[in-house]
Amino acid sequence: MLESANPVQPGVAVIEVRPFKGGWQCYEGPGVGPYWLGDSAKQSAIDYAKARAKFGHGEIRVLNSDGSVERVIDFNHRQIHR
Repeated sequence: MLESANPVQPGVAVIEVRPFKGGWQCYEGPGVGPYWLGDSAKQSAIDYAKARAKFGHGEIRVLNSDGSVERVIDFNHRQIHR
């Protein structure tokens, strides 16, 4: 049986905050990925992700420029250490 490259339980939403075009993007899925530029771009993207994550079950993954996970925030706004 093949394993998923991105193992997530069914019904769990994942929002990625990642570097994008010299700024930071809040990526929820194809066609849903606003991004910000400037000194506060990363925090603005995280704040937007937190606002989008008020309902449901899932996590926000803040990624580094190499694609590794810097930190994870669950939808209850708690830091998850991995």
